Amino acid sequence: MAEPGTKESGNFFKASTYNVAYWDDYMAARAKYSSDFYDRIIAYYKTHNPSQMPAVAHDIGTGPGQVAAELCKHFDTVIASDTNSTHLDIAAARLEKAGLKDKVTWTPLGAEDLSSKYPPSSANLLTVAECLPLLDVPRAMSTFAHLLQPDGTLAVWFYGRPAFSEPEFAATCQPILNEILDLTFEKVIKSASGAHKAAWKSAADTLESWLDNVALSPDIWRDVYRHKWNPHLPMPVSGPNACDYPIEPSSNINAETEKVVEEDDPQFWAESWDVGEVRRFVECLIPIFEEKKANGEYQHIEPRYQALERAMGGKDAKRAFTWPVVLILATRK
Repeated sequence: MAEPGTKESGNFFKASTYNVAYWDDYMAARAKYSSDFYDRIIAYYKTHNPSQMPAVAHDIGTGPGQVAAELCKHFDTVIASDTNSTHLDIAAARLEKAGLKDKVTWTPLGAEDLSSKYPPSSANLLTVAECLPLLDVPRAMSTFAHLLQPDGTLAVWFYGRPAFSEPEFAATCQPILNEILDLTFEKVIKSASGAHKAAWKSAADTLESWLDNVALSPDIWRDVYRHKWNPHLPMPVSGPNACDYPIEPSSNINAETEKVVEEDDPQFWAESWDVGEVRRFVECLIPIFEEKKANGEYQHIEPRYQALERAMGGKDAKRAFTWPVVLILATRK
């Protein structure tokens, strides 16, 4: 959900250079993965992979390393990889404060290229949080199949735009927030070209599909489980008004071999935010937002923030939020 790095590459993160302050704000603004969410993943892993110890967990697209830190509680060896070495530096610094840095092996490679470094069956668990739609999905899925041992677990998840969960404010405030998000992304998306534009469209299609278009062949995967929280909410962070291409959802779900569970839960990863915290979420979506803002590129959005502040009940008024979330769990044959 960040801005693609260069016009030559479709990779969303490769050329980004984030600083520590950005990641601190990012972590404060993002959805907080709950302990029961992690427990669900670990329980699935143990059910399908009960005897393989010691075990290796590999967090792909680790970003600031919060998932890698959680994996350190459960696994003897943790690998954290990311296409951007700057992300790994930030993650290592964060985990060092928690006394976990030396338990993690840091690998500066994109998901699609990990098979060039790691042999087949080199991991028992792969976690892929908040990044699969931003990748070359077929190449990434092929890599995941290469990396996992037989009976190993793949855990992929993504969350979309925050949603006002109180009906009164969902009706009055959400349309304003949606407009702010579209205005924030519109210039970035519409000015992109080549592989960069193709990457935006691919991500939009996958998110609009709720990752249903991610194919898990029954020849490779078994016990595929897709859990969707709040599927009535839009998953893409920005909508069609921010795009100059059609958004085309599709599905590759195999109804005979996959289980799909849908659950409406306004308390899922619940947040209570004022308008300033909503703004922080939006502005952390684009790593170079502050630079663009200083140049006056987002001045036209300010009236919408003022309207949102009024609709929320004032500058300090806190309102309840939830998230659309999808989790895919699968076992390597």
